[in-house]
Amino acid sequence: MDQLLTKTQELMDDNDYETALKFVAKAIELDENNTQALLLAAIIQLESGEAEPAINCLLKCAQLSPDRGFEKYMYLGQFAVELESVKYFQLGVDAMQRDLDELSAESRDQAAVLKRKMAEAYVAMTEIYLTDCCFEEDAEKKCEDLLQRGLLIDPQCPEVYQTMASVRLSQNRPEDARECVAKSMALWANKDCTDPSQIPSYENRLALVRLLLELDDKEKALGLLEDLQKEDDESVDVWYLFGWTYHLQSEDMAAANEDDEDKTELLRSARECFKQAIKLADMLGYENDGLIDHAMELVAAIDVAVPPSNEDEEGEGEVAAEVPNEPEWDDDVSEDEDVEME
Repeated sequence: MDQLLTKTQELMDDNDYETALKFVAKAIELDENNTQALLLAAIIQLESGEAEPAINCLLKCAQLSPDRGFEKYMYLGQFAVELESVKYFQLGVDAMQRDLDELSAESRDQAAVLKRKMAEAYVAMTEIYLTDCCFEEDAEKKCEDLLQRGLLIDPQCPEVYQTMASVRLSQNRPEDARECVAKSMALWANKDCTDPSQIPSYENRLALVRLLLELDDKEKALGLLEDLQKEDDESVDVWYLFGWTYHLQSEDMAAANEDDEDKTELLRSARECFKQAIKLADMLGYENDGLIDHAMELVAAIDVAVPPSNEDEEGEGEVAAEVPNEPEWDDDVSEDEDVEME
């Protein structure tokens, strides 16, 4: 069993999920109640796009070991909805607290990792009350309580302050939201951007760009977008946001009766970025959640205002990048491959 699980983990580290699944399936044949094997099988299936069998494995893990092993609850929380999702995240926090209580005083690094994961779970629960469960009678109070718990367990977690900024915006308190964003960014601004453990995830930083745009902080949003583009220049969301930025800048110039030539250049840049987003979405099979439809509408509108020239057509694909300001979108989650458990 140990050899099979070790080999499975090695194959997963090499992104060979197809072979890893064969090894973990053998492990489950030896012991269908081995929670480590079931968890690995679930992760492999999620990475391979097979959500349903993965959820079955996770649920069996929860049945076999309800009080220990927080990872299964974090995954289940992502796939459940509304209050059921909150329930799973809370079970995960409870399991982490048990692990934390048993750590020795010397295990500072392990404790720090657990505390950060707990804070992130509180953030996830807050976001549910901000969105899917926003009509719950005590939704606002729940948001405040959960974020305070997150701060208590890990005062250095940037995601807590970032989510607090979203809550403040929902309360029409933009200045307080700006203060929260500043605190969040200060916690990782000078950290090593090449080390994923030092900075928020790519998705979190994309969400931060959108938050900055809602707060009309285009300079910081632009800086973040440039960093995100360097990390992944095939991100549909990044190119869309660059296009949205240019478009909003052009609207600002129009409102201020500024130079028409500069406004035209901004619209041309916006069109190039939107076209890049549309092209990448087609290449990558991006799920169109309205973002690409919006990009297409804007390209059509820009074509009317600034008919494309031969120069524009030739320059397509060699896209520059700059600033945005006021969004309407949703983030995605990834999924994954196959070991059915009942």
